[in-house]
Amino acid sequence: MTTSRRSFLRSAVGVAVMSATGVPTLVACSNGSTAAGTARASSVTLPTYVAFNGPKPDLPGTADGVPPGYRTYPKDLVTTVPKPPLNGGKVSVMTDIFDPLPPARDKNAAWKAVEEKLGGTLDLTIVPDSDWATKFQTMLAANQLPDLVLLTDPTAVNNLPAFLGAKCTDLTPYLSGDKVKDYPNLANIPAVIWQACVVEDKIYGLPIPRSITGGAGFYNQRTFDEAGVEYPATAEDFLAACKELTKPQDGRWAIVNSKGNTFFTMVQQMFGVPNGWRLDGGKLVRSFETPEYKAALEFAVELVKAKVLVPGSDGIDGTARKNAFRSGKGALVYDGFPGYSGYVKDMARLDPKNDPRAFVPMAPKGGKANTWSDNILFAYTLMKKADDTRAKELLAVANFFAAPFGSTENLLLTYGVEGVDFTRDEKGNPTLTSKGEAELTVPWKYITAAPQALYNADSPTYVDRAHEDLTKLIGMVVKDPTASLISPTNDKSGGDIGQPLTDVRNDVIAGRKPISAFDAAVKKWAKDGGDKIRGEFESALGGASPR
Repeated sequence: MTTSRRSFLRSAVGVAVMSATGVPTLVACSNGSTAAGTARASSVTLPTYVAFNGPKPDLPGTADGVPPGYRTYPKDLVTTVPKPPLNGGKVSVMTDIFDPLPPARDKNAAWKAVEEKLGGTLDLTIVPDSDWATKFQTMLAANQLPDLVLLTDPTAVNNLPAFLGAKCTDLTPYLSGDKVKDYPNLANIPAVIWQACVVEDKIYGLPIPRSITGGAGFYNQRTFDEAGVEYPATAEDFLAACKELTKPQDGRWAIVNSKGNTFFTMVQQMFGVPNGWRLDGGKLVRSFETPEYKAALEFAVELVKAKVLVPGSDGIDGTARKNAFRSGKGALVYDGFPGYSGYVKDMARLDPKNDPRAFVPMAPKGGKANTWSDNILFAYTLMKKADDTRAKELLAVANFFAAPFGSTENLLLTYGVEGVDFTRDEKGNPTLTSKGEAELTVPWKYITAAPQALYNADSPTYVDRAHEDLTKLIGMVVKDPTASLISPTNDKSGGDIGQPLTDVRNDVIAGRKPISAFDAAVKKWAKDGGDKIRGEFESALGGASPR
């Protein structure tokens, strides 16, 4: 259950595997602590949202976070940063990477082109994700923070608010309200994303936006069609559909599971389980304390008893889970929405008849399904303490890297130099060359970034479906009222006291223990520290909401 981002990105980071207690194990931008030890809700005025006035999308975006959709790559790109933000100077940056390291600056045409547009030197410290915490601690101990540093794990800092106040620039005077308009690409980021970057009434983070919700999984419409099964309207219909989809003699089952019972995330959202916590009459109720959670757990047990899950898939990893869905072994799978375009591309290569689509949860009769705001951010970048002139210069650099889809800067950052890193097909869609695939692993997207746009040259239908699906999914979103807060007890021992609950829940789903065992585990969680966590969050909730 432990992960480096658990306490930091509690409701905003890219979706990964869910913990058994129903909380994303990758989570985002949480606040630090007050003198009492818990961060307050904020009353800061968030940056004014000003949408990018670029190439008209085929499908419009919204201030709520539904991204614009483009069926083909825009022809008339807009230059959003006409003047280089640096005047021969240098900016140092530490950032994360999940890909192979790129060629160095002197052997990288794309890197050189980016520096030319910046008007100075981009001194990047590129750290593999597995080494980030160690590198960050080393820099911190030596008091050698770069100008901009991606913060992926706040538990690397003993007291986040104190660290930010002492070492980082408060960006509120530059970005709050209409002040953000001096940086148009940053102004193009919706307020719901900026809200996740506030600590102690101050804006400290420069966000790397995501799609608001991680969704509830995927299904293959082809499998439904071949089985003669309609998309279910209710949870009861879902169970019946799963039984019809399951044909062991053909090597096909309804649902692919994986370690941690990832399929249960899908079920929880069908039953309207809260996103972490629910605020009820001023009191916080944990998701697994609700009747919705218990009903979801009972339904999961029913699915297992019906033998509609791929046998043994509760023991496989994420890669095997993806492969089982791609190959048609299962008709449905839980995975984060960011994986949608990858499934479309990979499954079309296997068989053009494959038709992966986003799963939109349906409720039991008389109930209400939801989705969770668990994919607001990947993380955010902090600015080292800087004087007014330097702060404005660094914000101009951040504004460059936040250039949106449809801009010349975004084309450069995504595809590099035309004729070297990419070519175009007959429709004008850019395609990376082998050189580009190597050079474009430079992690500019983890400095700052624009809100994501929907674009996929590999599928003529993906953009329309993804836009329609995200519109539905975002429309069903429920927020975690503690998402911008920190409970010191939760950060210190939340994982430890939650693990026994996780274990019992998995035993219940597998049929090894009765539901009553989970009820007892919830009471033990509360006694072992859950009630203390609740109290700390309730104390922190005394502030106002960001405006």
